[in-house]
Amino acid sequence: MVSKHFWENPSIIKINKEDGHVIAMPFDSEKKALSGEQSEYKMTLNGQWKFHWQRGLENEPQNFYAIDFDDSSWGEIRVPSVWQTEGYSVPYYYASTFPKAISRSKRKIPCINHSLQEIGIYRRNFDLPENFDNREIFIHFGAAKAALEVYVNGEFVGYSQGSMTPHEFDITEFVKKGENQVTAKVYRYSDGTYLEDQDMWWLCGIYREVYIYSEPKTCIRDFFFRTYLDDDCVNSDTKLDVYVKNYAETNEKVSVTAELIDKNSKINLGEATIEEKDDTTVFSFKKDIENPRKWSAENPETYTLVIKLKKGRTISSVKTYTVGFKKVEIIGEKIYFNGKPLMIYGVNRHDFDPDHAWAVPVERYSQDLGIMKRHNINAVRTSHYPDDPYFYEMCNKYGLYVMDECEVETHGVRRKGVPGSNPVWTDAVVDRIERMVLRDRNNPCIFMWSLGNEAGDGDNYARMKEAALKLDDTRQFHYEGDFDLTKSDVISRMYPTEDIMEKLGKKEEIKISLYDNIANQLAADSKPIKPEMYKGKPVILCEFAHAMENSLGNFQEYIDDFDRYDNMCGGFIWDFVDQALRRKDENGKDLWLYGTDFEKDEPRPAIDIPNTTALTGSNTYFCANGIIGADRSLQPSIYEVKKGYQYIITSDVNLEKGEFEVRNKMLFTDVSDYKCVWKIEAEGKEIQMGELDIEVAPLTTKKIKIDYDVENLPEKECVLTVSFLKKDAEIWCDSDYELSWNQFVIKERSKPKFKKSKELLNLEKTAKGAVVKGSAFSVEIKDGRVVSYKHKGKEILVQPMEPNYFRALTDNDIDFLNFVVPLIKLHPLYKWRVATNSVKMLKTEVEQTGNYVEIRCAMSVPFISKVFTTYRVYNDGRLYVNHSGVPNFEMLRFGYKMAFDKSFDNVKWYGRGPQEIYCDRKRGAKIGEYQSDVKGLEHRYMRPQENGNRTDVRNVSFTDDNGFGVKFTAYYDKTIDFSAHNYTTDELEKFTHVHEIEYKDFNYVTIDMCQRGVGGDMPGFSCLREPYIIHAGEKLSYCFLMEIVE
Repeated sequence: MVSKHFWENPSIIKINKEDGHVIAMPFDSEKKALSGEQSEYKMTLNGQWKFHWQRGLENEPQNFYAIDFDDSSWGEIRVPSVWQTEGYSVPYYYASTFPKAISRSKRKIPCINHSLQEIGIYRRNFDLPENFDNREIFIHFGAAKAALEVYVNGEFVGYSQGSMTPHEFDITEFVKKGENQVTAKVYRYSDGTYLEDQDMWWLCGIYREVYIYSEPKTCIRDFFFRTYLDDDCVNSDTKLDVYVKNYAETNEKVSVTAELIDKNSKINLGEATIEEKDDTTVFSFKKDIENPRKWSAENPETYTLVIKLKKGRTISSVKTYTVGFKKVEIIGEKIYFNGKPLMIYGVNRHDFDPDHAWAVPVERYSQDLGIMKRHNINAVRTSHYPDDPYFYEMCNKYGLYVMDECEVETHGVRRKGVPGSNPVWTDAVVDRIERMVLRDRNNPCIFMWSLGNEAGDGDNYARMKEAALKLDDTRQFHYEGDFDLTKSDVISRMYPTEDIMEKLGKKEEIKISLYDNIANQLAADSKPIKPEMYKGKPVILCEFAHAMENSLGNFQEYIDDFDRYDNMCGGFIWDFVDQALRRKDENGKDLWLYGTDFEKDEPRPAIDIPNTTALTGSNTYFCANGIIGADRSLQPSIYEVKKGYQYIITSDVNLEKGEFEVRNKMLFTDVSDYKCVWKIEAEGKEIQMGELDIEVAPLTTKKIKIDYDVENLPEKECVLTVSFLKKDAEIWCDSDYELSWNQFVIKERSKPKFKKSKELLNLEKTAKGAVVKGSAFSVEIKDGRVVSYKHKGKEILVQPMEPNYFRALTDNDIDFLNFVVPLIKLHPLYKWRVATNSVKMLKTEVEQTGNYVEIRCAMSVPFISKVFTTYRVYNDGRLYVNHSGVPNFEMLRFGYKMAFDKSFDNVKWYGRGPQEIYCDRKRGAKIGEYQSDVKGLEHRYMRPQENGNRTDVRNVSFTDDNGFGVKFTAYYDKTIDFSAHNYTTDELEKFTHVHEIEYKDFNYVTIDMCQRGVGGDMPGFSCLREPYIIHAGEKLSYCFLMEIVE
């Protein structure tokens, strides 16, 4: 029998690897430990390493680990980094199709094609600091994928896999004084890869911090601080275990002291002296602490834990860690945090940067968490692996609840005994959960552990939970794939549709359909639930509101369900940040790339057969699901998130009397911490304003009165906005930053009074329409279109004004064909492009009255019945358009398109804004008056698609720099949608990448009655809800007025 390599043998997951433990560096004194400076016993190995990369096992450099090996011909690579951002190997985006190197054959698993395996060998020298003498010395790799061998001074040190937690080795016996040499050999694939098949980029390398550190021969190797608050969540039974390890050859008496430090005081946890053992001694401390400050996302109050190790009176080592007092429990079907019912307003987040991938620059963390806090996000799921330790440090500081997720995902092989109940994988998955818990358990931000993601069910999850509970009994466990709910403490669902949400909320039985059974064999974990299974199990949506580019419709409906049902505890949006990779072209232009952009460079075996869990094509643009872009620019959907997740809700009781109700959804914060300001605007112009002092206790509601003058409002639409602003600056926002708002129309628009003109119109009837002329204008209607609109002899229209029923399909519009990309152009929604391009005139009637000429057009349009358009040209040049029809199928949009000269670039509108919005994603946009240029209206999604719409618009104008242009106005009790771009819809449809978009020298404008919603309940499916569907068989009719402005 041929022996297997370490990296393809599931029984070998580590050799000489250190056990997991908290990451805390040693110091010589308390002063140094609290200084914020780096420990003098830590030496970074970050930087440039010599590097050799190859595909296949043959011709590997011989004795590459030897001290005297000649690596002068090798290139260099930056550490930390992934190969694929440094010019080596090929990025691979995995959604459902395995790379060719990995076998999915059940009888072969695990099996890696040796000719497609990739190897990266890193070498560098380092000088051992003199102060490391007579100490225990360790080398630490923060993360490496997918397997790692380490050599020091020509000797094999150890082997490790389990990519997202540290790989650490004791190298004391391998190093020498002065210069040393270290070699790291990284394999792109290992048997552990089968446990790491997350829907994300498959990359590899050494991508977190690498360093050497030393400990005294008797050292603080680990510790665990935890708090047990009393029933009232006031006082704390506080416990601390300190694990002291003896590497010396003799045993001595040692003492450990521990205390908590905050800004104003110290709390002594105790002191203990004991004669150390040959291996590890546990010092346990217990302290009843009266009314400590509690940590929460609202008030992230922390203490610094200081642990001192002494021999006699001499301090041997000091370690510190940021800790907090908290209590997480499940009571009934609710999660309680510090005694209050927790609602998770969360996001899933990949630890990702567009330029460096998993080697995330530290500034990204404060940037990401600041964005979250400013948009009312209170929780993060570390999908689908433990993040860099700095992330948790920042969550402790900023205030985010963290669901820490173990790196176990096998959704491509989950029905093939990986890991299931297969004993082959037990050691590996247990090791992964233990290392995560041991590394992270001291962080107050972590409120729940997750056993993994999309990895099927089986006994191995019970083993994981048992192992984790031995290490931490203060937190509950989540696992979405738990079919019998014996491992997960919550009912977790992904992407529940409207009907499933109702059943979950009402605790009704959920049965699995034939479709669900088929999907479960491929990638899903849709599980049946019986009514009795709801008892004691809160409902969490571990993934919901799939934000795939132009998406996140129906978001408020989910929030309403969270409020409606007592067992709902919120959820985590999928997801926070796009995972596009950024490259530069030869001119320095940004190229935002996704899966298939690298397909031509992917290695393939001689016999290339499909290697997929679903139909081909899903490894394309599924990397773009964020409410922010990969460059951290805000997507329009994040404003909907901010509004839906807001904590202070104002609702009207009696608008005429200025009576309102304020609801405080916060757990621990009074509304008095916020400044309440209000203003009334008349069609966008502020006419009244004020400020209120309001106290509303947490989780309560209070009535308030706003003393505005309702009697003397002008004859315009008047809108009241009530806002709540942060009084004080935070690390994530300035003072007076707005976090919550609500709007109320306190005076409706009135019907306009049109002035009659005595000017006579000149009418010329033609075979296909009419030409209407006034003293300063002319309008030509031909074949049901406005083909010319001139003012003082100047043509306004660059392209005709004509009916429009098509939009460039969004990812959600594409629906199931997202998984069969070559067939997208066969999508039935393309019928609406055919309809738009096939409008024909059937009959035209022209009638002239004293004030206007009316042209009535009956039209033939594929897939729409009873299509009529009425044009009314008034004596003063205003053009009234009324368009109606009955669709035979569900529609994308119903409206008009046209184009103007590029000079009409100044856009001003009164309606919702300023960001892009759609009918099912508009609650985060205020009614107001806004201005932009045309390009500023566009939103550049990674894969070009429908974008830039504005809804609930009362009027919009397009003018040149002199104020000359056109204005569109909705009927007084209706609104319109509009968009404007420097390209047509058909042109946008041609582009596959945002950098390909060609901007033309005209402004393409759409004026719509409506577009259908963008949806987003499920990945890549629109799942439109009422009333956001443009139904077949229902008459559509709208009108607008076009006029010249000067």
